[in-house]
Amino acid sequence: MYARPEVNGTPSTLGVSGMLWRDSLVMYDRATRSLWSQVNGKAVAGPMEGKRLEEIPSGQTTWGEWKRRYPDTLVLVKPRLSGSQYERYFDDPRMIGVRGSRNPDSRLPGKELVLGLEADGRHAAVPFDALRRRPILLTNALDRPIVITRAAAYDRRAGERTLTFEPAGAGHMSDRETGSSWSVETGEAIGGPLQGQRLTRISAKTVYWAIWVKFHPESEIVKP
Repeated sequence: MYARPEVNGTPSTLGVSGMLWRDSLVMYDRATRSLWSQVNGKAVAGPMEGKRLEEIPSGQTTWGEWKRRYPDTLVLVKPRLSGSQYERYFDDPRMIGVRGSRNPDSRLPGKELVLGLEADGRHAAVPFDALRRRPILLTNALDRPIVITRAAAYDRRAGERTLTFEPAGAGHMSDRETGSSWSVETGEAIGGPLQGQRLTRISAKTVYWAIWVKFHPESEIVKP
């Protein structure tokens, strides 16, 4: 999710260009007609070429949990669709890109869903299979200690401490070092000695491996 680009102080609106770049969707802004990649938020052509949209942190959660935390949330209701024209694409593990291309890196299957991580110009990919089997995944990647939940990814350092996390009930985790309780969705300590502290969030997005590695060929693959 990104903040819309501003032109002369006014946020522009964006639309789907109908074009692809590196087998992924390309947006355009209606103010300058520049083309923007949905994967990295960069303008790839037009007057805004080279600029990058501000990324807004987002995560996956249940509607019940979100509603509990933010009861006044507004909901965007879209018209119901009878199906998707991309169903065949989603269902075929061999089909990479809607026009068909090859997996550029055989370290993972091309249609493997990964959580793509980025920090300080470094990139890593976490196979979703590893996340499905662990509600909390501890690892070292991007030259830092990381904890990955099903909602977000965070730097495990809090001040001078590197914390070791474990599950602590729905929506929570605790660290072994202090016994503090943390929200898996916000990275904030909500109880214990570290209450009020917040972990640094790491940019993360869900994407197919073949697409991610086309943008970031140097990407490491994260293992528990």
